[in-house]
Amino acid sequence: MALAVSCEPSVHVGVGPYLIYVRRSYKESTAADLSDEQQEAACRALLPPGASVRVISDSGGHNSGYSAARDGYQALLAAVASGETAGIVVYDLSRLARNARLMLELRDLLERQQVPLLVANLPGARFDGATGRYLYGQLCLAAQLQRDLDSERMSGIQRRLFEDGRHRGHDPLGYRSLRDEAGNLVHPRQLVVVPAEAAIVRRVWQLLVEHPYAEVAEILNREGVPHRTRRPWSREAIRDIVRRGRVYTGLVVEHRGHDERPGRHEPIISEAEYRRAMAAIHARTYVGNKPRPFRAYALRGLVYCACGARMRGEAHLQRGTEIRYYRCPSLGCRARRVPAERVETEVLAEIAQGVLPDAVIDAARTELRRRLETPELALAGRQRQRLLTRLQQLQKQHAWGDLTDAQYQAERDATRSALDALPDENRVMTFDAYRAKLLALPEAIEQASPTRREELCRMVIERIVVNDRELEAIEWTPPARPFFARLSPGRQREWPQGDSNP
Repeated sequence: MALAVSCEPSVHVGVGPYLIYVRRSYKESTAADLSDEQQEAACRALLPPGASVRVISDSGGHNSGYSAARDGYQALLAAVASGETAGIVVYDLSRLARNARLMLELRDLLERQQVPLLVANLPGARFDGATGRYLYGQLCLAAQLQRDLDSERMSGIQRRLFEDGRHRGHDPLGYRSLRDEAGNLVHPRQLVVVPAEAAIVRRVWQLLVEHPYAEVAEILNREGVPHRTRRPWSREAIRDIVRRGRVYTGLVVEHRGHDERPGRHEPIISEAEYRRAMAAIHARTYVGNKPRPFRAYALRGLVYCACGARMRGEAHLQRGTEIRYYRCPSLGCRARRVPAERVETEVLAEIAQGVLPDAVIDAARTELRRRLETPELALAGRQRQRLLTRLQQLQKQHAWGDLTDAQYQAERDATRSALDALPDENRVMTFDAYRAKLLALPEAIEQASPTRREELCRMVIERIVVNDRELEAIEWTPPARPFFARLSPGRQREWPQGDSNP
């Protein structure tokens, strides 16, 4: 079958620059035949002098050519779809993708946008028409075949290493891969124990018996234990050691525990140490979703550590009971977690005490009654009665038809406004009603739902500072500050006084 190949490269005169797509499968820069520079030079040789060029480099990513989740490949698709591309130039057709489905979808997009495809190792080849499409399809299948063969070969190598007890992947903390005098890895790969790191791993597994991940990280940071990465210990760093637990017992693992074999490396912890720590971890862990009723935090967003960071609510299962905490998220902070139940109880007790003594309330009530007995208020009482009578007369006139709807509404609203402007003769009753509510505040807090308690705390509290499990200070909101500002944990209340608050 004759191929549609011309002597001159097919150059499309379109809008926009030519896109040179570069992708390298190998990390070594010494692979000159596949290096970025070599691919770009071969692609430029196909273009006319002075052509506008844009280079898209897709080298060094974590996704293989089989996947479309590559930034460079997505940028290529976006450029073609925009219609502002004169042509696509690649060193080899397999550089675009090693997936026949992706390659066929790309060909359809190029045909719809009328964008030519130039290939450096197939100079002059055209992929339009029946013969060109057939050639393109065969090259795509060959690229995927090569990818599948490589994948099967690598899987076989990994399986043989596993069956031989060799570790695959990065060196776990506590081990390093054996190297020769020149610093090159010894094949087949062999893990050897790093004594200093192994001691840290044993310490972590001992702490996990009584402490959750976050507390273990805090203890190591507080003791100044260094991490291999020179970064502070975190919950995820401890979790990573737990995930590699079977490796530390001297085993090699395939597919996260799907299969296990005895390894050729020396164990760091015993099987008994591993099982004891894992039993403690499972006892502190819920299976499935955590129940919502246990997740109420009355001081949510209000608790701050002495270091200045806002503390987060968290919970852990201890002996079948969920315990809530407020924890500082700063990795370098030495503060411990604060039990939520204890700090919430202390704060709600402070709020419950925010009621003036009976003597102060009675004095204020007496002063209010004295002011209500002035001649001005007595005159206001007679005026109130006349306005109430006026409202009754307006209703009758409206019913008889003497007032239209608009006239009645205007007169009624004016009369009600005059009533609202008069002094309230029932202020003593209102005072007593509010007094009853305030005196019942402690009981109301005790019976309130978690949501209502959280609303109350947000109304009167701006910020709570905790220092090493102890309540250090409470900053009140401006309306509540006169009643609470002079109260601090462990001190006797000093009541605010002055003309503005008799």
